[in-house]
Amino acid sequence: MGIALMAAPIRPLELTLLCARLDEFFAERIIGTGQTDEARRSNFLSKAIAAFVLYEDAGASLDEAIAASIDGGFDQGIDSVFIAADQTIWLVQSKYKDTGVGEPELGEVSKFRDGVFDLLQGRWERFNAALQAHGAALMSALSNEARVRVVLVHSGTAISDDRRHIFSEIERAFNGARPDFVKCYSYGLVTLHELHIDGRSAPDIEENIVLRDFGHTVAPYKAVYGRIDAKRLAELWAEYKDHLVERNIRRFKGSTVVNAGLSETLQQEADHFFYFNNGVTFLCDRFREQAPIDPYRLSGTFQFKGLSIINGAQTVGAIAQEPAAYYDAHPAEVLATFVCLENAPDDFGDRVTRSRNRQNAVDLEDFAALDERQSVWRQTLEMAGVEYQVKHGDDDAPASNTCFSIRDAAPILACTMTGSDWQEFVVAAKTDKRRLFGRAGLVGESDSLRDAYFRLFPDSLTARQIWRSVQIGRIVQTKVRDRASAEADPANLPAETLPAREILKHCGWLLLHVLFIRTQLQNGVELMLTMNECGDLSREIDTVAQRMVDVVQAMQWNKQARSVFENRADCRAVKGRLMAALAQQN
Repeated sequence: MGIALMAAPIRPLELTLLCARLDEFFAERIIGTGQTDEARRSNFLSKAIAAFVLYEDAGASLDEAIAASIDGGFDQGIDSVFIAADQTIWLVQSKYKDTGVGEPELGEVSKFRDGVFDLLQGRWERFNAALQAHGAALMSALSNEARVRVVLVHSGTAISDDRRHIFSEIERAFNGARPDFVKCYSYGLVTLHELHIDGRSAPDIEENIVLRDFGHTVAPYKAVYGRIDAKRLAELWAEYKDHLVERNIRRFKGSTVVNAGLSETLQQEADHFFYFNNGVTFLCDRFREQAPIDPYRLSGTFQFKGLSIINGAQTVGAIAQEPAAYYDAHPAEVLATFVCLENAPDDFGDRVTRSRNRQNAVDLEDFAALDERQSVWRQTLEMAGVEYQVKHGDDDAPASNTCFSIRDAAPILACTMTGSDWQEFVVAAKTDKRRLFGRAGLVGESDSLRDAYFRLFPDSLTARQIWRSVQIGRIVQTKVRDRASAEADPANLPAETLPAREILKHCGWLLLHVLFIRTQLQNGVELMLTMNECGDLSREIDTVAQRMVDVVQAMQWNKQARSVFENRADCRAVKGRLMAALAQQN
């Protein structure tokens, strides 16, 4: 019998990680109140998520975020009040939910609305002393036409329409003469997790760069191009490393034939490098030419902000194999193009990246690095001590017990598919993993897996599910491979019967598909598989593997085992008989 799936709600990994950060920031500094340990813990976390938002999003210091709390009797539903440096008044209600789902009670949100009305109308006497201590500062800010940000912070899911209507009441009441005076927001667990991730991000790159023989365009969007010294690129790489190619779909791939050729040119014909190389493309948020300005454009210094390489990481990585000082004696230049995203559409940077990289040999899986969800999953797992490698160049190191790549994950996730075309995914996992990254516009319309990528990596997928699936896949593949190696078929096996060794050698992906269906372990509670789960999985592998051999050997084939498990119709037939045999056994 398959392993039973637990019915209890699974606490999101994102909430576990957030609570760890809240303890790191605020333990011993914020005191929870309540009659029980559980109540005090919940109250601490409610206060802490309000302080966390003020720290990460409003620009408060930790001390200011903590001091902003007015939580207690007569707070009128407002838990924190903070006046930011730009005179924005933040009014926060915070509610912690330990399950990571649901929303605050309607009565609590209604009380919050009434408190906002009282505060903005100056009814200070209705509030406690903690709020009244902010009175003078609030009056000063309101007198100077401050903006007000009303925020409901909770560790649950999206709020429903009745709560949204309450916020609409606030905005309608106060935004008559000034449409932007009051803005209301709901920060659920997704937003809190984004703040958590963003708090770990490195600052934007800002550098001055000299370009020779430069040209530029201003319409429809700004760009500048010219020759840049290889030495300057080596300096940038030495300072910023991978942060310099954060927007790039690939990172430096190390020792490849192409990169070896680049290095050879730099060592033997550095002065020819400009002619032999396609150049480097950067994106930037904005740029400005610095004085003095050369009217003949022979040389110019430009200040770039938000700088990132989106094509040419291999070129820069090859240049950086030599120290910057090397180029004093062996000067080399590269054509560099800087595309500015200022006033460009939101998706323009991604479109430039895709288009510039299509002109070179790029794998379909490289484009996954442009997916912001992949970045979120990667950073979430990184916080939990698991390395998820999304870009080529990241995955040069071998996989480990806490490290895997998107190339590891895709074929394993393919085996979780249960739609009518599941066999398309399972066969592709065995025969052509590249197809699993298919998406419209990048593969032909006739490809049956042209939308495979978005089905394998839907919005509903969680970081925990990805890593648990990979752990299960690794265990299954290893155990089945070991079992195949140890299998000893009888010497008198009939010629028409496929050998057990060959069946086990080639059935791994279909067997994994069946195990995902039977165990549902990919949806488990813990990030790491427990010892009990590993034991249960091991026993289930033995059971299903034996039944797989029995079923396949009972069928008549005029082909090799490899061909059986690389054929969609055969896989469907084998699975049907296997599931029936397992059900009968149970």
